[in-house]
Amino acid sequence: MKVLCVERDFFALRHMKRVIPRIVPEAEVHYCRDPDKAKELAETEGCDVLLTGIDMGAARDEGVTLAEKVNRLNPHVNIIFVTVCEAREYANRIIPLRLSGYVRKPYEPSQLAEEFANRRYATG
Repeated sequence: MKVLCVERDFFALRHMKRVIPRIVPEAEVHYCRDPDKAKELAETEGCDVLLTGIDMGAARDEGVTLAEKVNRLNPHVNIIFVTVCEAREYANRIIPLRLSGYVRKPYEPSQLAEEFANRRYATG
């Protein structure tokens, strides 16, 4: 399974780096803070699971835009939003993506583990 974690906030990304290997130790995980770099990684390395926020600071909907791009590359990508944003504001763009999960910050590792356990699409 290939996991791509995208988080602009340094501390939130550092937290993901501690949590993800405990949840899915078999996964190949890439971490980045730049959505453009994340799109490149999804193109070159592939992506089974995308973990990203909705609002990553530079643009209010930057995470949604990234998810849309990655979804076009792989329609069976499992998209899990890890965010402080309310999904209602972005519902018209998020619903067509057929999310695999949604976790509100701050989160417990068990919440993220639950989303991985209940992924929408099976991955290797």
